[in-house]
Amino acid sequence: MLVQIFAVFVMLAILSVLIIVHECGHFFVARFFGFQTPVFGFGLPFGPSWTVGKKWGTEFRIHACLLGGYVAIPELGDESNASPDAFGVPLAPFKKFPIWQRALVAFAGVGMNMIFAYLVTLFMFFNLGQPSTITSVDFLPAANPIAANAGVKVGDEIVGIDGHKVFGSDDCVDYLGEHKNTKVTLNIVRDKKPMDLTMTTNENGKVGMGLGGKPPVIYKKMTGNFFDTCGQSFKWLAKMTKMMVDGLGQMFQGIVSGGKGGAPGAPKVGLQDLHGVFAVIKIGADIAQQDWTQLFMFTIMISMDLALVNLVPWPALDGGHLAFMTFEAVRGRPMGERAQGEIVKWGFAGLMVLMVFIMFNDITAMMSGKLDSKKPQAEEKDNKDSKDSKDSKDAKSSAPSEVQMPAR
Repeated sequence: MLVQIFAVFVMLAILSVLIIVHECGHFFVARFFGFQTPVFGFGLPFGPSWTVGKKWGTEFRIHACLLGGYVAIPELGDESNASPDAFGVPLAPFKKFPIWQRALVAFAGVGMNMIFAYLVTLFMFFNLGQPSTITSVDFLPAANPIAANAGVKVGDEIVGIDGHKVFGSDDCVDYLGEHKNTKVTLNIVRDKKPMDLTMTTNENGKVGMGLGGKPPVIYKKMTGNFFDTCGQSFKWLAKMTKMMVDGLGQMFQGIVSGGKGGAPGAPKVGLQDLHGVFAVIKIGADIAQQDWTQLFMFTIMISMDLALVNLVPWPALDGGHLAFMTFEAVRGRPMGERAQGEIVKWGFAGLMVLMVFIMFNDITAMMSGKLDSKKPQAEEKDNKDSKDSKDSKDAKSSAPSEVQMPAR
């Protein structure tokens, strides 16, 4: 119990650092250009708050609801709604800033999360190495049966292609993509037995496999010089970010289609799969208990996730500010103050409703055990034991000719 409580506190500390990093990006760039920053708040601006200090014309506050953070920058938003005492501190007369400066201030939080994610990636690569997991076949889409016809089965572990070792599913995708309409040999492991399966990729360099990763995480030590490692770190982070963007796209497609989107055989997603801070804390705490080194990857992914989500053009998010500025740049003048104020008001209300819905999803998932990272592994083991037992019984009553052995 003490270990679990400590792990939860570790996750809260990581989230707090990421929030502070994001808001510091806004704060420092705003201060550099001369924007007013009357309040730097840690937590959501609801309920009681405590002022911990005043510096550089900014009042630093801690709110009772420690689930977020903000920097008040009145000259970045709708100035008509910012009275001299709107933030509880006196404000100087507003200055008019060009669009590019306002855009940099709005993007600075996202930029800081990206920079922080890269710095953590560098630290991980230099001290532990490049992370990878065992590449496994999660599903075989019926639309492309090349791999299935060659004998590939769900659960197979891919350790190499044509004798070249692979580290992660992206290595498999890259290698196959570079060998279009080419005969390749998958080096796989099935039930702890190595075997080779030969097939020919299609014109797109695909063979019809949905790939995933299985624990444990393995770290591949880097061998190049300092600049090589920096480059590899950037490439790895770029690949992981692309996978996150693709995942968000699939989730959006699934939500729009009512959970019916995605490739045939792929897991379906819907509104019930939207999760937030409580799910992050739960999953992160479980990871911290099982393998603390994975916290590096978890921190990197959450930092990039904060960056990507904040780029969504929704009012009250950084992307919303950038959308208003894009409209102003195209139109030649800003949107009307009343219209922008209404959009921001209803956008913020919608964001609050979404947060409540996500919180409900988190609580429901935790109560049902959906977020328990140990549960799927235990179920997989039970299913495997059951399958092995069934296979053993079937083997006693089946003729040898009924057993199909893939070519080695």
